Formats: sequence, C-alpha cells, structure tokens
Amino acid sequence: RRALLDHLGRLGIALWTGAEPVGVTASEVRLADGRSVPSAFTIGTAGARPHPWIAASGLPTEGGYVVVGPDLAVAGKPGLFAAGDCAHLAHAPRPKAGVFAVREAPVLLRNLQAAAMETPLPGRYRPQRDYLKLISTGGKGAVADKFGLRLDGAWLWRIKDRIDRRFMERFQNLPSMPPPRLPARVAAGVREELGTGKPLCGGCGAKMPQAPLRAVIAATTRATDDPDILSGPGDDAARIRIGEDELVLTTDHLRAFSEDPYLMARIAANHAMGDIWAMSARPKVALVSVILPRMRPELQSRTLAEIMLGAREVFTPAGAAVVGGHTSVGAELTIGFTLTGTVQHEVTTIAGARPGDRLILTKPLGTGVVLAGEMQMAAPGPVVARTWSQMTRSLGPAAEILGPAAHSMTDVTGFGLAGHLMAMLEASGVAARLELDRIPFIEGAADLAARGIRSTLFDANMAPLERMTVPNDPRADLLFDPQTAGGLLAAVPQERAEELLEALRAVGESAAIVGAVTTGSPRIDVS
Repeated sequence: RRALLDHLGRLGIALWTGAEPVGVTASEVRLADGRSVPSAFTIGTAGARPHPWIAASGLPTEGGYVVVGPDLAVAGKPGLFAAGDCAHLAHAPRPKAGVFAVREAPVLLRNLQAAAMETPLPGRYRPQRDYLKLISTGGKGAVADKFGLRLDGAWLWRIKDRIDRRFMERFQNLPSMPPPRLPARVAAGVREELGTGKPLCGGCGAKMPQAPLRAVIAATTRATDDPDILSGPGDDAARIRIGEDELVLTTDHLRAFSEDPYLMARIAANHAMGDIWAMSARPKVALVSVILPRMRPELQSRTLAEIMLGAREVFTPAGAAVVGGHTSVGAELTIGFTLTGTVQHEVTTIAGARPGDRLILTKPLGTGVVLAGEMQMAAPGPVVARTWSQMTRSLGPAAEILGPAAHSMTDVTGFGLAGHLMAMLEASGVAARLELDRIPFIEGAADLAARGIRSTLFDANMAPLERMTVPNDPRADLLFDPQTAGGLLAAVPQERAEELLEALRAVGESAAIVGAVTTGSPRIDVS
C-alpha cells in the first residue's frame, strides 16, 4: 500500500478514501458530502460481493457467502458444492482472490466425480497462507507484496507481463479433447471409421448417402394405380388428393448439433418446412417427434417445453398448428417434424426446368462445413453464430416470391447444391452451368474448407462429380457440402430472373443468380 501511494503521489493522482459517490454525469462525479469531481471519463471498479439470491436460498452463509468445508461441499446439501468468490471457507477463511478459486478447481473436479459415483469425497482444499500480489504502476513498472515484503521496479513488470500473457494464451488456442482409445483388437474397418477422432456430424450432415438411399427406395417403393396419389419420382414431399383439395406431406428430423433445445427446435422446424415451401404449398399441420437424452423428469419437462416453444414460434407465423406428436428417450437429442401442407395454386416440383432458365439460390452455402468445424473446435464463434442465424431464417417469404414463377424448385439440404441440382436436372432432362463467383457462401466457410474440414456426408455427396467439371478452388468443395435448413434453388424464366432477384433482396434474402439451365444430358459445368 505504501509503495502504491508513493507512485500515486509522484504521478499527481489524488486519492480520496471514504468518499461515497451518489451520481455520475458526462462531466462530473457527485459525492454524498456535496462535493463534485470534474470528470470527462469515469471508471468504476468493485471487489467481490455476495449476490442477494444466496441469502434467500436457505443455504448456510457467512457474510452472504455460501459456507463450505475443506471438501468444498455445502453442509447438509449432498451433491452441492461452492467454489471461488461465492464460497466462504469455514475451515480457513481467505480474502476473495482468483488464486484461491483457481486452486480449488482440481479439488472440486475430484469431488464432483466422487459425488456422481456416490463414493467418499477424496479432495481436501488447504489454501496457502499468503499469495503474490502484483500491480502495474504504468510506464512498465509494478509493485508486489507477499508475506509483507515490499518489492518495486521494472523487473516486476516483466514478471507480471509474462504471467498475464501466459494465462491469457491458455484461452486463445483451446486444446482438442483426444478421442477415446480403441481396443487393441477390433474388427476390420473399425479403426478406419472411428480411429480418426472425427466426430459424427449432426443436422443434415448425418443423413444416409443419396445413392444407397435412392436404391433402397426404388427397390421397396411400389407404383400405385390410386389416382389420388400424385407423387412423382424424387419429389420433395408426397402429394395426395382428398376430394377437391391437394395436400403435400413430408417428414424430417435432425440429430442435434447444439446443446440448446430451443435453437435446435427452431432450426429443425425451418428445415422440415423447406420441402413444403419448395413445392409452393403452405404448411398447415405439424406433428413433433422428439428423442430426449436420459435426464430427470423435471429436466425432461423443461427441455420439451423449450422445444415446443421454439417450434411454435416458427410454425405459427407460417400458418401451421402443432397438433401433437411422439416422444421417446434415447442416446442423444433428436428433433423431427411431420408436416402437412395445402396447395393454393399449382405445385412446383423438381421436374420442369427448361433450357435458358436462370438458377436462383436464396441462401449462402456452408452450413455443413461450419457445423463440422464447430464440432472440431475449429470454427470461429462469429462464423458459427452467423450460420445459426441463417438456419433459423424461414423460406416462406422466398417461396411466396419464387413459387408462382418457377418452372422447377427444390430446397438445398443434405445432398448439397450439386446433389439437389443434379436431381432437378435428371427429372427435367436438361443440363446446367454454375458460376462459382456468383454463388453466395457463408463468411468463413471457404476458409474452413481450405483447411480440409469436411462434414461426415461430404465424400458421399461427391457422387455427381463424374458428371461435372469443377475448377480447382476450395469454394468448389462447398457445392457438395450438406446444408441444414438451406435455401431454395429455383429454375425461373430468364426474362423474369432479375425482377425476382430484386424482389428477394427487398425482403432481406441473400439471394443470387448462380447459373443457368442448358441443353444436353444431365451434367453440371462449373466455371
């Protein structure tokens, strides 16, 4: 304290102790005794203080802090622990300082593990008697104190700078958790599949590959003579006629890639509605299908309530009602929806694209690589946040604009832009060209692709490559990237393309004309 006061005096800094501020304006600080201190820039700092809710919690407290013993457990509350500034160490009271909180962490970890296994708590925290206090004095100087010894000088600043930088660097490049070790003896193929440590993707990146899926459907789905079943090969949703009305039906579900059930429900709801919007129909009724992880009943109720809230916030503005569903308990969170939509005018299918049509894409590509990067702790936070924001954006406004004009339309999801465009070309008997510079990508997605980050489904999605010409460009890899809640891809008349694009951008869509339909057998040329 004496060293700090000496530094303040040499720098001409006045120190007023016991002065209570009662008001701060842009030009002064007003004190309780009537004085005012001129100030163009005011900084407020504070030490530790207990939160009011602790006193109201019924827990044992001392001075407003939760009382714990050497094992950091709260007396009389099995399984409840407190550490850091909220805790009062009854066996060895200490001031509130980060050094104690940091060193409590290993003890807390061991005892949390023991409590989960219902075994005796092994950890005991014995705090040090004193700790090093280092305070910068400006001008690359510092003062220090430990055991009452006064230290002062520039060499202390260098020590403090090194300590601070080493501590902060631990938060810059977080280490990846190593995958579990495989047994010494495993069946053929297991080591190649699991030994890489690459996590299994969620969202549409967890879909079954397109080629085997088509083969199974072709072998097991039989044609029907029922005139009321109108579905065509590869349609985004099933079509049926009931009386004078035509309905479309679809089902979809997502393996969770976020621990936030509310966010997952919103994304899953928008993803499921994509098939309805792609056929120029309107969502009418939704059924929910949820697999919840094992958890206590009250947590199940709260989680399910968040899912239902997120779903209703998406479906209600779209004109769809959530009327029921099904729940079960499984290994991980999965959210799905079965939807029925009504056809207002004429259905838009994946067939019907014509040479000369322009291809419009309403959302940027890259959700698969970003989600894969996030699971590998390689995707920057702002990139992930932008991706989540895009996935929660409804396709409804874009469908309202494109539906009446499109010759053909689909939503770009698990099989990537290349896979869904190829399905459109096969159904229409035409070819297409894409302009890579015109295709919108999520900011940061191409960087992740250039680093070799890939979704689980990426390799299988490259099946159309044999009928494509693709430049050597990392962005081209994103043509095969599985999209979750991706955009609409529409083939529209050339003469209306710019008009439609302008209308899409007017409602906030990141839409672009990405190519054109050409004559020839189904293939995609990318330039």
